Amino acid sequence: MTTPATDLQSLTKQWLQAPGPDAAGGRPGGPSWEALTAALAELAPADRRPDLYRDGTLDTTAIAAVTGLDHLARAAAAGVPVPAADLAADLADFATCDQPVIETWILLNADLPAGTDITLGTYRLTVPGRTTAQALVALPRTARHLPAPAIDPALLAGSAFLRTPAPQGRNYGRGALYFPDFDRRPERPHADVLLTLQMWDLSASLHPEAYYHVEAGRHVRGTWGAPMIEPAFDYLGHEVGELHRRHGPYVIPAQLPAFTHFCTSVHTMIITVRSRTSSTGKPSPTAIALDSASRRLLRASQRTFGGDFVDEADAEDVLLDYVVAMESLLASDGRSDKRRTTRQRAAALHTSDQTRLNVSATVGRAYTQRSRYAHGEPQRPLSDADITAVRNVAFSVFLRWLSTTMNCGEQVLQQLDDSLLSGQARSDITTAVDQYLAAHPAAPAS
Repeated sequence: MTTPATDLQSLTKQWLQAPGPDAAGGRPGGPSWEALTAALAELAPADRRPDLYRDGTLDTTAIAAVTGLDHLARAAAAGVPVPAADLAADLADFATCDQPVIETWILLNADLPAGTDITLGTYRLTVPGRTTAQALVALPRTARHLPAPAIDPALLAGSAFLRTPAPQGRNYGRGALYFPDFDRRPERPHADVLLTLQMWDLSASLHPEAYYHVEAGRHVRGTWGAPMIEPAFDYLGHEVGELHRRHGPYVIPAQLPAFTHFCTSVHTMIITVRSRTSSTGKPSPTAIALDSASRRLLRASQRTFGGDFVDEADAEDVLLDYVVAMESLLASDGRSDKRRTTRQRAAALHTSDQTRLNVSATVGRAYTQRSRYAHGEPQRPLSDADITAVRNVAFSVFLRWLSTTMNCGEQVLQQLDDSLLSGQARSDITTAVDQYLAAHPAAPAS
């Protein structure tokens, strides 16, 4: 008595022996192909796997493309031995699994410990191992006979990925034209979570390296960017392969609980403030301020490398982004003298007198440099130290403003003004901020 598994293995073996007259061109066909796809249709009915059907009929062309069977047809036609048992097992798993959820995977340059799995709203920050990465493709047992997948387990297992559902995504290979992602700033929709991760450690720059369309167990393709792949050398200096170099924030295993706690808390504050609305249902003033500031901070961060390097051609624009971000948070209530208002309120978010003076001076210098740049006046070139000082203040203001507005709500700016005149108001704000930062510490300074 035969079983579906033995039937599929027999049909797979027959197809590999006679892959069709056009198999050399990557177009499997012939009676053996028709018999094999008929067996797949029985294992994957349309009500469970609609992604494999088109107009009510199994889309064999799409299946060949998304699984790699077109490549195996070429290999079989060329006489390359492909193990029928492995391929049959892969096809059985492919046909019997449920329709995969379409996700966007974002490869980060961060170096995170194995086992990292943090939920941040609709995002999951994970470090997939080799087994997980291999399971993304449709035919994992036969993968050695196929081109390297977009997420190559040999290179990217152990790398950090942000995963998020792509509800508007379409299954690959269903007859629609495919257009690559032409967005030159694909990080923008993910600003909240990227800024959250960046605030853990400002001494290193967090960057998305590549974006992927992932249908786990069905198909994976890159949509934007590429991993940072470098040669690997042994102790004698001989090149022995390639590796994915992670130049971004580094989290050791002992820091993982604190990292998880910090990121979860900050991201919760961001999405809480962003969701605020006014009585008319429109975004509230703090939500609008957050949106403007986050976009500016993200743009500046993506042009910063190593935590403190900005290309000379981008320096003035990066400085402008930091100044506008702070102004959006602290001077969005229509005050005429935005420079003085931003300086005073930025200082008011900090505790000690010396820190307040330093913050006020840094913001003042940034405004002066911004004005000279905006009006085309001569000025000395900005140094990395200049921009790093403004960067640190801008992110400190952002985090402290978030913490304060969680307590003060839409009255945050008035409360900051009151703290300039009232010792009690000042103590209330700084104590609450200091308690939050103590309970949610970022990475220790290196």
